[in-house]
Amino acid sequence: MAARYGRPAVALLGLLLVIAAWNTLRYPPGLGYDAIDHIAYARSILAGHGFPDGVGEYYTPPGFYTVAAGAIWLGQKAGLGEPLRVVQLVDMVLLLATAVLLLELTRLVFPGRRRLQVAALGLFVCGVLAPRSAAMVHPETMSMFFTTLALVLAASMIVRRAWTVPAAIALGAALGAAQLVRAFSLWTFGVVLLVLAVAAITRSDERRRIVVSLLVMVLATGVVAGPWYGYQASRYTNPVFDRPQVQKPLWQRRPASFYADLELRRLFTFPFKTHLNNRFVPQLYADGWGDYYGVFVWNNSKSLPDRAARRTLSLQMFLMIVPTLLLLAGWLTLLVRSVTQERLRAAPERLLVGLLPLAGIVGMLYFTVSYPTPDGDVIKATYMLTTVPAWALCFGYGLDGVLCRRPQLLPILVVLLGLAALSGLRIAIYGSPLGIL
Repeated sequence: MAARYGRPAVALLGLLLVIAAWNTLRYPPGLGYDAIDHIAYARSILAGHGFPDGVGEYYTPPGFYTVAAGAIWLGQKAGLGEPLRVVQLVDMVLLLATAVLLLELTRLVFPGRRRLQVAALGLFVCGVLAPRSAAMVHPETMSMFFTTLALVLAASMIVRRAWTVPAAIALGAALGAAQLVRAFSLWTFGVVLLVLAVAAITRSDERRRIVVSLLVMVLATGVVAGPWYGYQASRYTNPVFDRPQVQKPLWQRRPASFYADLELRRLFTFPFKTHLNNRFVPQLYADGWGDYYGVFVWNNSKSLPDRAARRTLSLQMFLMIVPTLLLLAGWLTLLVRSVTQERLRAAPERLLVGLLPLAGIVGMLYFTVSYPTPDGDVIKATYMLTTVPAWALCFGYGLDGVLCRRPQLLPILVVLLGLAALSGLRIAIYGSPLGIL
């Protein structure tokens, strides 16, 4: 593995293993987002009662919960005091597998750029969102695994010009499996579909083979995910996300402050629940880099975090400014460069990375505007977890680009990003011993 990815990348994978193992053993299974409903869904399947009907997470596909039911059964048979630990172990394995897929995706899209590869994996490991989500009994980590697998398979088809029926079936199966876990994976399906269509348009000599592969992929996706959508359509109004909507036009459901108010003072002094309610950008920033809802650094059963947790969260908001700027700069630069005519013909696979964050933002905005809540609890960064590997690659692209143009900035960036990484680990490791730093 060291020969394939390099020693720094292997070291980061080892660090992720330690973090994930610690969280699996220490994190309370019932503390995560909507944990009661997720656990009830899995236990209902285990007990033979089938899917929940109109309660809890009834609108969520059953893929994760079916696996979770099997994991709980194994934990019970093994005599574990807390059989849900096996579910967390499954998420841990999926997290590590996604990290390896991220390395493979980097090799395909940006071959030979080791610094970019290490930077992308570093953000994935030391950023809060992926390790924190994997500690929970929650379907998003499985969804991230299948969508990242789909990106790797799509990039491989494009780069290697492997327009074969088996490759298209594998890609469709991965996209379909992702939709059997979480509806948010539809963003990835749309991006892959669009990029393959672009490849067909720009590569006239391969157009017929690409179109055949695209059609096979769509068919395979439908075969895998179609039965779930059919089941939901037969029982509910909306087969994708059957939740009641406000009876208002979409543009009237949120005030202008939801989109435009950054609440910078509160973001950097009170980055936790009740202080940024229904402010899209700052709430997403606070939850993505920190612990807005109180599931890791502080316990949301309390009214407010204590002083130490508040300091930790506030410091994190400041330290993540530089990674965020690099991430956004890398994304925008990559997106603009990827849509040039020359690049579209030569490397359409880069669009997979450039478009997925955009699709995630648009999809998240549509979701949060369609289903407004008084406390803003639909604005959870975990819902965008499937885009994290692409964001990590954008960060690596941004950092690599800055250092190529301004190598003298290396010492400054090492210090700033090193502090950000340590701060991120303090939050990503539950009950972290790093809290003493």
